[in-house]
Amino acid sequence: MQIPKYAVQFVLNIFPPLLFNRIVLKEISDDFMQMRVVIRRALFNINFHKTIFGGTIFSACDPYFPTMYYHIFAKKNRKLIIWLKSAEIQYLRPADTSLKLHFKITEKEIQLAEKTLNEKGKFEIWHDVEAISKKGIVCAKAKMLVYLRDDKQKEKLGF
Repeated sequence: MQIPKYAVQFVLNIFPPLLFNRIVLKEISDDFMQMRVVIRRALFNINFHKTIFGGTIFSACDPYFPTMYYHIFAKKNRKLIIWLKSAEIQYLRPADTSLKLHFKITEKEIQLAEKTLNEKGKFEIWHDVEAISKKGIVCAKAKMLVYLRDDKQKEKLGF
């Protein structure tokens, strides 16, 4: 079932862990290949130094790539189990302004995922994202490992 992008955006923006951290999904491309997110610096997500908590930045990296893959493959009528398997983050500078994050999946990555899923039934891919301040400074870099598996493979894998 395909869910309209405005509904996805609304649900993610009212999801409490994101809402209370002031993490806002600003834009979704029509093909779900890109999402733009803003972390608004606010009273609920700053520390004693008046910079954004690292945990808030890390939380902003979590749900978007799996959500993008889910909707990309839903448009292709392919049901997958998708989750964020691993994540790493480097905090490079204190985030003293709001931050922007741009999540992007390429057509080449989708083709590789389809090919590997057809051959093996599962696929893993690393993606990078940067948290950039209003001053244009990269405050954090994150790497996320997204896991995809055909739902029909459950019986074969014993899960």
